[in-house]
Amino acid sequence: MTLEALKKILSDSFDVFGVMHKETYEKAMIEKEKPFPIIPYQTIVVVGITYPRRTLKHTKTHLVPSFYTFGQDYHEVLKTRIERCFEGLKVPYSYGVDNHPHDERLAAVLAGIGFFGKNQLIINDTFGSYLFLGMVFVDLKIDREFILEVIDDCKDCRICLDACPTKAISETGYEVSKCISHYNQTKRLLSDFEMDKNYALFGCDICQMVCPKNVKKGQKVHKEFELSGKEMVSIEDLFTLSEKQFKEKYAHMAYLWKGKTLLMRNALMLMNKSKNDLYYNLIESTLTKYSMPWYHETAKKVLKNLKGV
Repeated sequence: MTLEALKKILSDSFDVFGVMHKETYEKAMIEKEKPFPIIPYQTIVVVGITYPRRTLKHTKTHLVPSFYTFGQDYHEVLKTRIERCFEGLKVPYSYGVDNHPHDERLAAVLAGIGFFGKNQLIINDTFGSYLFLGMVFVDLKIDREFILEVIDDCKDCRICLDACPTKAISETGYEVSKCISHYNQTKRLLSDFEMDKNYALFGCDICQMVCPKNVKKGQKVHKEFELSGKEMVSIEDLFTLSEKQFKEKYAHMAYLWKGKTLLMRNALMLMNKSKNDLYYNLIESTLTKYSMPWYHETAKKVLKNLKGV
């Protein structure tokens, strides 16, 4: 298959893409001394679709996750587009969106999707860092690679480093355990410092929002990412609905993948921070329903703080 024919097919489904021989990726992984599984396919395609930057604020009754979760779950969106695109080629293929053993960001850099920013995100010249990425492994021989030229980088800019509340990112690298987006998705008891610095129901947007490369970016809205009304999560729903009921009501939202109890824990942090005591009795009732130490201890701490003891 010619590269031009493949490019035409890809351009109908994705905002950005790059195509490379699998050896290009394998060589880079070997040079970085990173382990990777055997790739029984000839070609790797890195694909991306952009998502919009939108800001909603917490209220006394509803809480807001990171805006990358707005609209339909991007895992579902990318998977649907990949399958629709590659099924027509009638050749073996496989793919991954986040949950696979390959280095998605390295592949994106190699394919020229963008450069690796100090905020640990892939930054594209047209769409900034507002991109969802996927890797497709396809048993298709191409006549040449399609790798975009990337001539940009962060240079001496340190705006995101200075803006990070927990100093998870620095000139020397990234401490994942300090990252708000990482620890508010982790099922463990958080420190008072971590609780205080967390500001979202799920995830974190700070290093993207302050990035100069994102000015006037994040404006394109695909139909899958139009607001559904489920972007703001009801506190009452969190503390009264069963796991099944909650997942049914908030179906197809990306913030669901860690479960309702984790969102409840994060809601406790936000209510503690804003001194929102409207749901004191509901929180108290969960102590007999949820036994996980990381939730139980957080609830007891927040109840004590809200009561002013």
